[in-house]
Amino acid sequence: MLRPYHLTAILLLTGVGAPSIAQNESKREIVVTARPLKDTEADLKACIARKCPPDQDIKATLAHAENLFVEGDYRDARATLANALGRNRKHKGQFPIEVSDLLRANGNVAAHLGESDIYRLSVLDMRDTLKGALQPNDYRVFGAEIEVADSRLKLGYLEEASDKYLEIERRALLANLPQIAAIARLRDLSLRVQRAETEKTAFRKKDATDAIDLFLKAPTGGAEEFKIVVEVLKSRMDRKGGDSATTDKLIARYAALGGTVNPVLLHSDPIAMNEAQAARALAGGSDLNRISTQVVEKRWVDIGFWIGADGKVDEPEILRSQGDTDWTDAVLKAIKTRIYAPLKAARAGTTPGVYAIERYSLTAQYENDVTGTRIRQRSPIAKIERIDLTS
Repeated sequence: MLRPYHLTAILLLTGVGAPSIAQNESKREIVVTARPLKDTEADLKACIARKCPPDQDIKATLAHAENLFVEGDYRDARATLANALGRNRKHKGQFPIEVSDLLRANGNVAAHLGESDIYRLSVLDMRDTLKGALQPNDYRVFGAEIEVADSRLKLGYLEEASDKYLEIERRALLANLPQIAAIARLRDLSLRVQRAETEKTAFRKKDATDAIDLFLKAPTGGAEEFKIVVEVLKSRMDRKGGDSATTDKLIARYAALGGTVNPVLLHSDPIAMNEAQAARALAGGSDLNRISTQVVEKRWVDIGFWIGADGKVDEPEILRSQGDTDWTDAVLKAIKTRIYAPLKAARAGTTPGVYAIERYSLTAQYENDVTGTRIRQRSPIAKIERIDLTS
């Protein structure tokens, strides 16, 4: 369910959530609290058998689908969500929030399967469900619009995503929702930084730098607290250019404030992969250039790592996996480059650190015109989907 936006939520833009784990002062301790798969399955079956109300059905469905996803059963998770949509979509007028949650989950799982059309339509249906039941200026409707823009970005429509973010910012300001406006603007700034890093042109670098400097000089009124996020983006740009001074200043500022309770990512190199395959696909020519040569079905890993008191990552390791893991070197390498803000000390001045677990799935979108036939094929450009299992 969408919650009111706040600073912790917007920091997700920098690539990290707030891992929730148990700690004590004397040693590092990880506590696992997930319910067994057989229990969530039994709960869902019992709910359906007694014809439970739609909100209870959806709650049981989401719990079981999440468990299936964590266990790597992506297709069963998708089937569970699709069946629930068949039972409950007609109740969207009475339970718009619950049905929108179901659609969002359906889209997220579809993305990990490479089902881009299902992902795209689920996000749009989620937005339309909320628009049809809530007031036009409800923050949840604006949040859904931002998710639609995010989906365009994920699917590679960068200009369209940028236009949507800026349009949402304009409308949110007219609706007197400065925090929503700032979030949309920050999404656009983050996109500009990503383009500067990937396209590596002087134009893109200047575009991102100028946009960041403009926001820092005149942050959105009523949402000045989000200025710190733009400073993080600026430090990321500077660090890419060989200047670590702004990152060091941010670290020093957080340390002077006593550190942060939850991890705040200040820097991370992007996952570098697939450049040769992408170039081969874009070159055209033989249809063989456009056929995926990489197996992406049932390829996922759970990676765990400690975020130390000083904000540095220690001991990234693969905890569980399915299929070959030869593609994970780039992921592990990127995680090792992360720099977080210093963490707040616990009792007696100790800071044992935070343990995070993230799921990475290797996938590729299905396409219908890869070889000129109607047979669906995987795109030759593999991609990695990420989700935080501890937030």
